[in-house]
Amino acid sequence: MYEVWYVSCHGFGHITRCIAQVEKKLEKDLNYKCIIICGESQIKFTKLYLKNFLDKIILKITLTDIGLINLKNSLDIDKLSLEKTLETFIGSWNLLAQDEIDFLSNYDIGEIFCDISPIGILVSKTLQKKVNLISNFTWYQQYKYLNLNKFILEKYLELDDSIDNLYLYPLNLDFSYISPKIIPMDFICRKIDKEKIKLIKQTYGDSIFISCGKSAQLEKIVIKNFKGTVFTTTGVIVENIDGNVFELPIDVLDTQNYIGASNFVISKAGWGTVAECICNKTPMILLEREGVLEDTHTINELKKITNTKSIKLDQLTNLDYNSLKNKWS
Repeated sequence: MYEVWYVSCHGFGHITRCIAQVEKKLEKDLNYKCIIICGESQIKFTKLYLKNFLDKIILKITLTDIGLINLKNSLDIDKLSLEKTLETFIGSWNLLAQDEIDFLSNYDIGEIFCDISPIGILVSKTLQKKVNLISNFTWYQQYKYLNLNKFILEKYLELDDSIDNLYLYPLNLDFSYISPKIIPMDFICRKIDKEKIKLIKQTYGDSIFISCGKSAQLEKIVIKNFKGTVFTTTGVIVENIDGNVFELPIDVLDTQNYIGASNFVISKAGWGTVAECICNKTPMILLEREGVLEDTHTINELKKITNTKSIKLDQLTNLDYNSLKNKWS
């Protein structure tokens, strides 16, 4: 019997936290099998990361989600483009869900888990399976915060109303508007390799990690007064005036180890990166994005329980290491 995972193809944070759970299940239970359904880039990554378990997993490429759309060279939301794209996506839901049902009919299916993919929820309902959502937020909450049009909000609220079991990660938004069964979750990330972290530190010395998400495309970030190495991810162009820059390939399998080796991390407040920082006990400087409810909430909650700092987006293009370091003085 196959467990099925429908994962949002918005960025990489959703897939990394899901495969962290799948990996644990694969290692613990020799009989465990699963089907993972997500976007093309995420499936390619999963195939590499879980390469030792390809006899027990089935990977399928599907447009599972839209998420958010940014303005060009910005982390701000392009609301008009997002609304237009979502309306088209919603119009395709029934066809996409039917294609998935036809595909799954070839397998003996057990539970279905959805990391906020609308398609997974629709498939679960059609197959009369429990709707198991695993997340810290939903798109309805985010789209309502952006004040998207009524048609979009009604469609996404219907999805949230159908949730049976809500596996709730820490730093979660308020879910009092619906009444599923709540199953609390803890922070989770891909396996941390202390020896690899030690090797990274020996190879690169002092380092900081800058990431705005692999779906981001930003103008150049300039950092001064830092003689160490800046680790970056795809979509971020960094000039380190006094030191080095190492851009991690898009298919690097262990960003969590580079985070663990860094003095601190500068990043969007995505849950996956935050969890990797917390599991590594790496200090964070998170980017304030007023249009993104999840990020704003995450930053505010982290400041209550950790020494997390934040900066505005317009401070990102010119960074002074000494000034950033003094944030913890």
